[in-house]
Amino acid sequence: MSVFINDLVEESLNHRAVHHPYLRALSDGDLPDTQWALADFADHYYGYSLHFPRYLTTVISKLEIPAHRGSLLENLTEESGVYGEEEYAELAAVGVEREWIEGVPHPQLFRRFREATGITSPHSPDNEAIELVCWRESFLGTLTYGSAAEALGALGLGTENIVSTIYVPFVKALSRTDLNPRDTVFFPLHTAVDDHHQEALEEISLHFAATPTGKGDLRRGMIKALSLRSGFWDWMYERALTCAGASRMELVS
Repeated sequence: MSVFINDLVEESLNHRAVHHPYLRALSDGDLPDTQWALADFADHYYGYSLHFPRYLTTVISKLEIPAHRGSLLENLTEESGVYGEEEYAELAAVGVEREWIEGVPHPQLFRRFREATGITSPHSPDNEAIELVCWRESFLGTLTYGSAAEALGALGLGTENIVSTIYVPFVKALSRTDLNPRDTVFFPLHTAVDDHHQEALEEISLHFAATPTGKGDLRRGMIKALSLRSGFWDWMYERALTCAGASRMELVS
């Protein structure tokens, strides 16, 4: 891995989106009502997570080298619930049972978590909060209209690179609830398997880091994605601090 890519990886992992007060509060149990906050997160984050295959296919469509497209197509295969034996062994080591995830697309795993928190109403795009819509559409706009390097920086360095870190606070918060591990498997799955996604995206990034323009676009996409996520965490944190105690039926704003 080049020094430039390593520096970007370090910069992303030190960003506020990764060390946000919201994540620290979840990890430490320092919220007025952690269970309410988890349900609120599940309800709103689903509108982002649901579209992850679309994010991947958008970036794949921008890549010209067949090996690069093939690498991300493998990630897309995992997103649909298909894993190799090596991945199953890694997941078993962290307590994830094969039958929980085999053949289940990741958006469905998150929906399972959403329902387990008590959000039983069907997701409706018409009822999505504007804060969620702004995050998702701005992120998708970067992937769609930015250069291939910018899109890769957003999805790779600015997203997949941090996933295994930012989901750890959720794993810790969930460990203090009585939710069934099968229903929360989305999180340990991503703290383990997404390391492979991260490595694949970093390898492709090396190709674009060969020129000054490519380097600039990689970082631009990364910072855009991180800043957008940080803004979403700001909103989630404000809700967790001020809306606790509200009825579960009033979660959707």
